[in-house]
Amino acid sequence: MAVSVFSYMIENLRFHDGLILSSLESIDSKFLEVSPVKNAGTFGKQFRHILDIRKCYLDALQSGTLDFYRRDVDHSLESNKQVLLEELRSVLKEICRIVSSYDERKVMDKWIDCTPAVKYLGENHKRISALEVVSLITEHEVFHEGELALYYRSTKIRFPRKWIAWGLI
Repeated sequence: MAVSVFSYMIENLRFHDGLILSSLESIDSKFLEVSPVKNAGTFGKQFRHILDIRKCYLDALQSGTLDFYRRDVDHSLESNKQVLLEELRSVLKEICRIVSSYDERKVMDKWIDCTPAVKYLGENHKRISALEVVSLITEHEVFHEGELALYYRSTKIRFPRKWIAWGLI
């Protein structure tokens, strides 16, 4: 078999993770408290939210149930650049480890119950495969890359070098 679908999707997810991490690495910690776009939250909130959603998907891969109603949201992370970086890396590494362990021939044997998250995913997504989990994580990260691009433009912060992929440097 050539490159597996999971390998391709994991590499794609890692690419977007690199953009997210480079954005956080490139800003001074004081910018974590800046809210450059009205009603959109601070830089810190953006990164903490990305982490929270990664944790939701990791929990889904581990437990078999996707639930976006986290009770362990730690708002103090919004002002802690180093911990945000460490946790973003750690959670994505674990997601990639789990997904890499799947046998692609049996991917449809493992379903994630999305009943608690149907409000956000829609009625057609009451059950999703691990493949769809990786796709949804990537879509979520791309959405936040767009928001971060607006934040960067609004504050006139220079884009990290990796953002050349979007033509933004």
